Amino acid sequence: MPHIIFLFVVTIGLLTQNVSSRAVPDHRPRTDQAIRQAGLLENYLFPNSVELILESFYLDHWGVQLFTELNRTRYLSLLYGSIPAVTFESPILETFSVVQTNTSSFEVSPVRNSVLKTLQITRNKLATISPSIRQLSGLTTLDLSQNELEYVDLDLFAGMKSLKNLDLSVNQISSVDASPALQLGRLRNLWVSYNRLQRFEVFPGAFPALDTVRLIGNRWSCGWVDGARRDIMDRRITAFGVDYGCSESRQGGLCCYNTEVTTTEGGELLREGPLLEEIQKLTSELGVKPLDTSGDQSLELLTRSSGNGQEKILVGVKHDQVKVFF
Repeated sequence: MPHIIFLFVVTIGLLTQNVSSRAVPDHRPRTDQAIRQAGLLENYLFPNSVELILESFYLDHWGVQLFTELNRTRYLSLLYGSIPAVTFESPILETFSVVQTNTSSFEVSPVRNSVLKTLQITRNKLATISPSIRQLSGLTTLDLSQNELEYVDLDLFAGMKSLKNLDLSVNQISSVDASPALQLGRLRNLWVSYNRLQRFEVFPGAFPALDTVRLIGNRWSCGWVDGARRDIMDRRITAFGVDYGCSESRQGGLCCYNTEVTTTEGGELLREGPLLEEIQKLTSELGVKPLDTSGDQSLELLTRSSGNGQEKILVGVKHDQVKVFF
C-alpha cells in the first residue's frame, strides 16, 4: 500500500502570493524516516511561503537539506513536537525560531552568515552554546531564554556587531565570562533575570549603549549590587523588575547576600562563614600534614586512590554532614 500524508495548510493574507503559511502533520508523532518515505521532503511539499510556521514535527535532526528546500522562506518557526538537533544554514532566512521542540543541540554550518537577524531558541533543553554561533555575524536579536544553560561565554558574540537584544533569562546560569576588552557596542537590551548569578563582572562596561537590563531572580552578592547600582544610575540604565521575599537583604530592588555561595556535592549551597573558614584553614595546612585533620573528629578528609593505587589524592573535606569538593 503506498504511503500517504496529508498536510493541512492555512494561508494568511493573499493566497495567490502565498505570503504566510502554517503546516501541521496529520499524524503525531511522525518520524524523520516516515516523512521521507511519504515523499514530503523529496517532493517539496512544504508550502514555500515567505513566512512559514511548522508545528508538531518529530524529526531527529533538522539539517541543511531542509533549509535548502525552503528557498523562498524568510521567516521560519518550528513549534512544539520534537527536534533534538538543528544544524543551521540558510542564505535567505532573516528570522528563525525554535520553540518548545526538545532541542538540545544547535549548530551553525561553517559559513559566515550576515543575513539572519533574529534567532530564538526558547523553552528547550539547550545546555551549552556552540562556538559555531560565531558564524551568525548579522544578528540583531538573540533569544536563548528558558533553556538549561549554566555558563555563557560572551566572547562568542563578539563578532555580532549589530546585536541589540540579548535574552539569557530563565536558565541556570551561574557564570558569565568575557575577555576584558569585549565590547558589544550596540547592545541596547540585556536580560539575565532568573538565573543563579552572584556577580556579573563585565556589567555594564562591556555594553556601552545599554538602555535596559533585567537582573532580578538571581543570587547576587550585596557587594556586587552596590557597585552595579551606582553604574546603573551613572549610566541612566533602566532596570526592570523588583525582587520580593528576599531571605537576606534587598538593595536597589534586588535580593542579595552578604556572603558568596559555594556549590557543594549534590547541588547544595554552603555560605561563607565560620565553617568554610575552618575548612579553608585546614586545607591551607595540608602541605605540611596532607592527611591530618589536626585532631578535629568532626572533620573528615575525602580522598581517592591515584591511578596506580599507590597514593591518596585529596579531593575534598567533610564536616559533619556537609561535603565540600575542590
